[in-house]
Amino acid sequence: MIKKCVAVVLMGLTLPAAAQAQSEHELTSKLVVSPPGLPDQPQDADAIVCRPPQQLPGQRLYGPKVCKPRQVWDDLHRQGLDIGADGQSVGESEKYRSLHCSPGAVGC
Repeated sequence: MIKKCVAVVLMGLTLPAAAQAQSEHELTSKLVVSPPGLPDQPQDADAIVCRPPQQLPGQRLYGPKVCKPRQVWDDLHRQGLDIGADGQSVGESEKYRSLHCSPGAVGC
């Protein structure tokens, strides 16, 4: 009698775990990831694009969030420029510097 009770209790404990594993599998098998936007799709040049705050050089503080029209960001990046962490200064972007390294520069 005790063995039957123990067996029933053990079976009862394992059923929720099996059901949870099955439901997690169902959730992950039905997960659909949407593809990123294609670069050749037309984008609104007047749309406002905001860059998150960036850490100020040599400080723990972050500068402001910078919001500008997409056309302004595109023009800056086309010239190899970016807005600094302070939200006001304009200088060479990190990406531009890493792709267009001058021969005499340190770290190239």
